[in-house]
Formats: sequence, C-alpha cells, structure tokens
Amino acid sequence: MKDADQNPATVPAPIDPMAYYFQDLLLLNKGAVRLYLIRHGQSGGNVARQEGRLAEYDPPLTTVGLEQARRLGERMATYGVDVIYSSPLQRAYNTGMAIARITGHEITVIDDLQEINEPLRDGGDGVPDPNSPLPDGMSHRDIKAKFEADPVWDNLPGSESSAHFRERIVRSIDQIVADNPGKKVAITCHGGVIQSYVAHVLGLRSDFPFYCFNASITSVRAQNDRRALWRLNDLGHLDGMAMT
Repeated sequence: MKDADQNPATVPAPIDPMAYYFQDLLLLNKGAVRLYLIRHGQSGGNVARQEGRLAEYDPPLTTVGLEQARRLGERMATYGVDVIYSSPLQRAYNTGMAIARITGHEITVIDDLQEINEPLRDGGDGVPDPNSPLPDGMSHRDIKAKFEADPVWDNLPGSESSAHFRERIVRSIDQIVADNPGKKVAITCHGGVIQSYVAHVLGLRSDFPFYCFNASITSVRAQNDRRALWRLNDLGHLDGMAMT
C-alpha cells in the first residue's frame, strides 16, 4: 500500500484506514511468512488416553487419523504451500506426508518440534522421569489443584520445564521463519507445541490457552520479530467427522 503521507493535501488521507493502519500490526503484507501449525491426526496414543490406558512411545496414526490427514493434505494443497516441516515422531511425520504426496514437496524434519518430554525419553539433561513417584507429601489431587490454579508444565511432576519447552519450540520456529521469507509454511507437529507457541505469541504464562484438536490448523503470520495470530483450531476440512 502506498504511503498516504505522500499526498497529504486531502483530509482525511485518501486511504482505507483499516487497511493502512492495520497492515503492519496484523502482517497483511505479502512479505510475511504464513505459518500453518498443524496438529497430527488421531494417533494410538490419543485413543489410549481416552480409554484410560498409558500411551506407547511414538504411536502411529489410527484409521481415523489417516483419514483426517488425507483431508488435511487436500486442503493444504489448495493453499499453495511452499515448504513442509515436521516433528520426527511418526504421527506428525505421516500427517505431513499427506500434504507432501499432493504437493510434491519433501519434508524437513526438526527434532525440536517434538512434543513435550519426547526428546528426554532417554533420561538425558537431568530431567525427571514422568513415571517417577510423586513428590513427598503430594497426592494426585494436590497436583491437579495446583495445576488448575497455574496451568504450566512446571506444575506437572516429571515434566520437561515450561521454559525449556518454549525455548526449543520458539527457537526452531524462529529459524523456520528466517529461512522462508514470504513463503507459506506447513509445520506438522503436536498439540503441546502449538498450545505453547500460541501462548508465547499472545504473551501468556499459561501453557494451555486452548484445546488443540487433531488435524487442526492454527495460522500465525510472522515477519522479523513480529507475530500475529490469524486462525485458531480450524477444522473446516473435517466436516462430518467427529472432533478428536
């Protein structure tokens, strides 16, 4: 949009104020990176938790998850996605493959896009095991109450810290933005990743600002150090399917 101050004689300036004043704040310009943060389709781990069972490590997509991914791939192809990034975990990678099969793009895998705790499964970095006993004097009810009052990963025993989780997510997405100026970027990852990144964009302490559905699209525009949330939890491509 032309600089309205180049023709100041007309009062008000000959512009659409909504477009002119908001274009940089909301990153309406073509130079912004369009990030499509996509949660993987339904996995065996999602079903296990619904049934009250412990989820296995790196579970595959279910039959429902594969159909969710197929529909997602068709929709993302209509957007003209330029590049695809993914977590290495198969539920995210195979969701990304549904986009790659249609667009012909290769997938770039980034380890730091893994879900909370997943990179620490080997017990490295001195992070507690999530299956370790509860802290002395604490019951599950105590922890639940503390977590509800302050919903951050730090208040769940054995979790990767909120700061560590956000740092690795933000660092990896910032690098993706820097590497792809003006492009449309699909990132297939995990609910916790998207929740914490949205919280970061909005400046929230909570790591759980919303529930992220399987195969949903959350869109963020990015340019330099500015971020603007454009869309949250879009499931339009799953019309007629149950939300999971």
